[in-house]
Amino acid sequence: MKGNIEPREDETVDSLPCADVRILQKKHGYRYSLDAYLLAAFVEESPGTHILEIGSGSGVISILLAAVKGLKVTGVEIQENLAEMSKRSVEYCGLSDRVQIVCSDIREILGPKVEVVVTNPPFRPLATGRINPSREKALARHELALDLEGLLRKAYELLIPGGRFYIVYPSWRMPDLICSMRSHRLEPKCIRSVHPSLTTNAQICLVSGLREGGRECSIERPLYVYAEDGSYHEEIKAMFQCLSFQKKPLTSRRDT
Repeated sequence: MKGNIEPREDETVDSLPCADVRILQKKHGYRYSLDAYLLAAFVEESPGTHILEIGSGSGVISILLAAVKGLKVTGVEIQENLAEMSKRSVEYCGLSDRVQIVCSDIREILGPKVEVVVTNPPFRPLATGRINPSREKALARHELALDLEGLLRKAYELLIPGGRFYIVYPSWRMPDLICSMRSHRLEPKCIRSVHPSLTTNAQICLVSGLREGGRECSIERPLYVYAEDGSYHEEIKAMFQCLSFQKKPLTSRRDT
């Protein structure tokens, strides 16, 4: 049963279009983007599967996976204010039996091991780009608290043998990601590039891996966010409704 949701002065209440749920977000802090939907849609697991989300932020991915896909999720968030806010969102959505939010540094989490790890991590090394003056936004973007090597090392430790790993990451860091995944025995298995439009280069990629998997990887067809007229592509519109991607290749250029 859903509870009451009362935003504080620095918070907003936002509806998620693919589920009858609403979440709290900070007005001026880090707010979720399309990346959260893309990653949640990319995750393909059976209902009831235990998933760990590293860096759960406002809780949007954890809530989507539980509400739409029936997964059991533990979200780990290092920032106390975000963890507390996301706990209230979970309670409001009536998902306390399926989502647990833990306020902790992921490096201090010792277990239990899980079947799946999901993450939308900070992606900028400290030597690149301007660090945002807002600590909340800075931690979400720059590797201040956790770098790629530390993330993958911990994911490997927390996954059961044969466990699955899902991540959304910028395309310009794909060489780093693929090399690091393999070195940490998280073998890349599926990659899908995400392009703003039909005529632009990919900005992010969705990647899944397998703990100690064999050397075989599938490069899926590109995903386009916007159609030629500037509206959302039909596949993105469908994703907002059912939180999954179309399985069959589309036939026309407008639809691909």
